[in-house]
Amino acid sequence: MACCTSRDTFVNPVLKYFLFFFNFTFWLGGLLLLAIGVWAHLERDRFSFDDFRSVFDFITDVSIFSIVTGCLMFLLGFCGCLGALRENTCLIKLYYFTLCVIFLGQVGGAVYVFLKSNEFKDMFVKTLKEELVPLYTERADKKTLVDWFQEQLGCCGMSNDGYKDWNNNEYFNCTPVNKSPLACAVPHSCCIQQDTVNDGVPNILCGTDALDPKVQGSTDNIYVIGCVSAVLRVVESNFPVVGGVIICIALPQILGIVVARTLDGQISDQLARWRRYNQR
Repeated sequence: MACCTSRDTFVNPVLKYFLFFFNFTFWLGGLLLLAIGVWAHLERDRFSFDDFRSVFDFITDVSIFSIVTGCLMFLLGFCGCLGALRENTCLIKLYYFTLCVIFLGQVGGAVYVFLKSNEFKDMFVKTLKEELVPLYTERADKKTLVDWFQEQLGCCGMSNDGYKDWNNNEYFNCTPVNKSPLACAVPHSCCIQQDTVNDGVPNILCGTDALDPKVQGSTDNIYVIGCVSAVLRVVESNFPVVGGVIICIALPQILGIVVARTLDGQISDQLARWRRYNQR
């Protein structure tokens, strides 16, 4: 039997360079997402930590979310790329341990939501109703987020009360003390047919008197279903697509964990072989 030499290797070059290019893609994606987040953050007129009254405010800030997600992708991609290229077991272990934690966290969160679906839904709806609706007229980022959801999903408001949620906004609520021009109205993004003043400029009063029960037919031109119910309706009617999206999110993570763990084992075996060879 031939004696092993120092040039013999257990490390599969296909796995090594697959992991490198696999993570190089994520590294570039993280860098791009980080740059977009920083740009969006700097484009804001002002910034203050007083804007973040709760964790929900922090999560729904698109620029902060992009920065945090971009940093995580950038660091993970860097560890995976450099670890594979340099055959560094410390970086590879850090990479796949972090991926395992993220993946298990996602699975645990999904199981919790499934087992506590009613409680989670009630808590989620309550948070949306209390955090997004009142701040719609105060924060441009919240306004953009709500308008996008209402227009794309064909909904109005957040909870099962639907369009009536807008009574929780100080400018839209339908009470005698509200002297705002928007009193008893709903945002223009709730309107089925958005009348336009000029091309690309919606009429913000297209939902006038929608909250006033005394006005007959006031809800004829608006969506009445809440956005959470609209999301559930879309998920139920597109379940195969949702399942495909979940698989597309989970599969790269599982693949990264398996390849990194296999490569780590091969590198460790190679190091052990070299030590035995040098002791001869």
